Amino acid sequence: MTLTRAERRAQGEAAETRFRAWLDRCHLPHIYVEQSPMTIPQHLKGEIKRPDFLVGIPTIGTLAVDVKAKTIYDDAILIDAYEHRTLAAFETFFNMSVWFACFPPDVPHTGYLFLNRDLARLAVTTVKGKPAIAVPLRATKAVDERRDFMAALLGAISLK
Repeated sequence: MTLTRAERRAQGEAAETRFRAWLDRCHLPHIYVEQSPMTIPQHLKGEIKRPDFLVGIPTIGTLAVDVKAKTIYDDAILIDAYEHRTLAAFETFFNMSVWFACFPPDVPHTGYLFLNRDLARLAVTTVKGKPAIAVPLRATKAVDERRDFMAALLGAISLK
């Protein structure tokens, strides 16, 4: 099933709303990062992508989260290779880890957390003529947004 641009945008906004509500329930400070083109310096246009949220972890620091509405295909989440590359530039310029929080649109209370930097070791394939990275579900942490965000995040951290 192919979605229109407006339908994809609505799914993305719904995923961001789910994520924001999760952080609110857990009483975590967070800032939504404004996404207009004016917030990127001209010389970095096309080279850097902003995450959707900055999340403050008291006494620890800040992490960046890019929230996605993603359907699962063959036990994998597809991430645009361009997004991975431009979020990696954000990580370099701001010395901050970027996490993906992916929510399947038709699956309530379920999400998947994984680090952008972990995508660097995965192969780039072509999906519908565009470079993409298939992130196996086994390389993510399945989470329940009704539970504590910090517990989910700690469960997603791997030293492998």
